[in-house]
Order: sequence, then C-alpha cells, then structure tokens
Amino acid sequence: MRTSTKFAVALAVGSLAVFSFSGTSSARPALDGTIAAQAAQAGLSGSEVAGLQKQIDEQLAQTPGGKRIGLNQAAWRDGKAVMTWPLPGETKARAVNEPSAALGSPNCSYGWTCLYEHANYDGRRLTWSDCNFENLATWGFNDKATSWHNNQTNGTITTVYNWTGSYWEQLWASTAPSASSNVGSWANDRADGLWVC
Repeated sequence: MRTSTKFAVALAVGSLAVFSFSGTSSARPALDGTIAAQAAQAGLSGSEVAGLQKQIDEQLAQTPGGKRIGLNQAAWRDGKAVMTWPLPGETKARAVNEPSAALGSPNCSYGWTCLYEHANYDGRRLTWSDCNFENLATWGFNDKATSWHNNQTNGTITTVYNWTGSYWEQLWASTAPSASSNVGSWANDRADGLWVC
C-alpha cells in the first residue's frame, strides 16, 4: 500500500474516532490503533474506512448499548451478540483477521448461530453465542434474513419466527451443525425473531 494511502487511512480513522467511539477514554486509543491497523491490513482507503464508520454509527444509534469492536464489527451484551459488515469490495461479512470463506460457504464461528442478510451467506452477518430470545427489530434486522448457519454445540437448536401482528409464526428450526444458503421464497426476508438454544 502506498504511504499516502496509509496516511489517509490513519487520518480518517483518527478524525472519525473523535465523534463515534464509545467507552472509556483509555479504551479509545487502543481501539483507534486496532482500527487503523485493520484498515491498513485490508488495504482500505480513507473513504472506505469512513463508509464503514458511517454504517456502524447508524447501527449503534439504532441499537443502543453496543460498541465498535473492530474495523467492521460492533458488539452488544459483552460480546454475546455481534454484527459484522462486509469489507469494501467483498460480499461476505468477515472480520479482518478472519479467513475468507469460499463463495456460497457459511462462516459462522463454532459456538455461534448466524443470520445473513442475503443468499449464499452474503451481506451483513448477525451472530449470537448465548441462549436467549432475540427480537430482530432490536438490530434493524427484521425482515432481512435470507441465509443462516447454526454452528452452536452439536444438537443445539435455533428456531426462527415471523411476527404476524398477533403471534410468532415459526419459519424454520435448525439443529447444530447445519446451514442453509437460501431459506426459500416463503421464508425469505420474513424473520422477526429467534430462540437461540
């Protein structure tokens, strides 16, 4: 990467940090450094870093209680719920240090269950590691899931529901380990909530 691009990334990350990082002031420099290093590793321009920053800021404003944990990730509930955005130029969400998965392959870490915004595990990835009922409206992810990967411990069940306006209608249930690259036309973009575990 050219030195001027590295400087632009560092400058963009530094200026954006003033406006959007939550947490203690002592945690900010460490996060700023992590984001700058991840941006350099991914080869992103300052405008690409700013684009990710904007998406994360919008999500954190919509879903209070979260914090940015990396270049393209935010977490809630002490890291038990994580949203990951695709890096610029990529279609599948992954952390910078996470290996790229083959096209059409799921990439949910072991012990987690994941919903993906688009078919073939593309788009934003929303993941959970604890047993809980999750209302997808909390993350602005209701009526947006098209693929999923249940990679929790063997035999653990995740059940996904649609809110009809008067009751929760089951769309699908999955037993780990399992995945679907496309939920089909009947269930596509209808998920409103899920029981993890």
